[in-house]
Amino acid sequence: MPGMTSPWRVNDVVAYDRVRETAVTVFALLHAASLRDELAGLRSDVLAVDAYDRSAVAALQARLDDRLRELSVDA
Repeated sequence: MPGMTSPWRVNDVVAYDRVRETAVTVFALLHAASLRDELAGLRSDVLAVDAYDRSAVAALQARLDDRLRELSVDA
């Protein structure tokens, strides 16, 4: 059922923690590249994600991973 939340599981904590850690790295690279508008938008998305919604956490992680790859190539 898309959009439904599910009971919290230990692996959910790990996935959510990974999102937060990746976000910090992406935020630092965006700040260094003076992309403050994008930084503000991504920060807002990270803070707003429902940590109990596995699909939302996974989608956000994928976005952050993609952006991290892009920024790492540019650096």
